[in-house]
Amino acid sequence: MNLCCNKDEFNFPDTNVNFFVYPNNPSSEGLHFPGGTLNIEGGVNGIIIFHDYLDNYIAYDRACTNNPLLSCEQVDLDAESINILKCNCCPSNYLIFDGSVVNGPAQNSLKRYNTSFDGIVLRIFN
Repeated sequence: MNLCCNKDEFNFPDTNVNFFVYPNNPSSEGLHFPGGTLNIEGGVNGIIIFHDYLDNYIAYDRACTNNPLLSCEQVDLDAESINILKCNCCPSNYLIFDGSVVNGPAQNSLKRYNTSFDGIVLRIFN
């Protein structure tokens, strides 16, 4: 057994997240209806917010878990498949509903942040 390194251990970079978004404002147009997304600054490599079909909001760090510290390793909504988040740098894809890996090389789900919505303000935090 090799005690030097544990390649199976994954530690996503730690960052403080505490943002407020107003989904009904014109500047948040992507969140007005279920199925919409909005990218905002923050997290390790940006945050993508998804307004799901159950009228909830899900927030993921846009950093691909293949190598989250590379600036090009950032996910965006796939233009060909609306349920997939696709890395701009490697061939990793994630399911938008839960952040799970569809195909790699990434082996870990996207970093998901907590959300709370009071009908006016959406808070994204960890």
